[in-house]
Amino acid sequence: MALLVGAGSRAQDTQALPLAEPAAQRSSVQWQLMVGGLSALDGYSDLGHQGIYLGAGWEFPGLRFRFQFLAGLPNRLRDERTEVNLEQYTFGFWLDQAVMRSGAWRWGVGGGAGVLVFARSVEPLFRGVDAAKPRLVPALLVGPDTSVRYRLSRLVAVEGTVALDVVLGRPVIGYVNEQGFLPLHSGWAVQPRLGLAFMILP
Repeated sequence: MALLVGAGSRAQDTQALPLAEPAAQRSSVQWQLMVGGLSALDGYSDLGHQGIYLGAGWEFPGLRFRFQFLAGLPNRLRDERTEVNLEQYTFGFWLDQAVMRSGAWRWGVGGGAGVLVFARSVEPLFRGVDAAKPRLVPALLVGPDTSVRYRLSRLVAVEGTVALDVVLGRPVIGYVNEQGFLPLHSGWAVQPRLGLAFMILP
């Protein structure tokens, strides 16, 4: 009788132990932070503009949502009469779908939309030129993008992005004289963009 009671007690103790949580029940949503650089051909200058890229988002098993802030470095457009300082800032929302996952690699395809703000100021190079006052010009930016990510470790990854931005409402820079407006820098309606960022995946 004593042996049976002892065996029953051990069985009860075993059943009371907590079980490990199945992997399927764990949260599959992952927060991520992105910091990197960008280069875009905007049509205002031969080399386009370069800048920094900051982003944050949430990744699900198939979809990823991202908020992105793109800050371009000041671009100086100079001719024989004036020097124009042009800066570009974009804040927007992007969504992509994972079309391939293999080990540490992920390939995603998607698109996004945002507000692109141009900050423009003009400095005359000699007397007689009436320079326009500094101005902020908002524009709409939309377009597709694709990205490839390689996971260096559990917490760190590197990702490259190729995008094609359509800019609606971009400013046209030029002169006004007795003949009317003479455009000098119009920018491109469709602007290719490359980006490279390090990612933190907590």
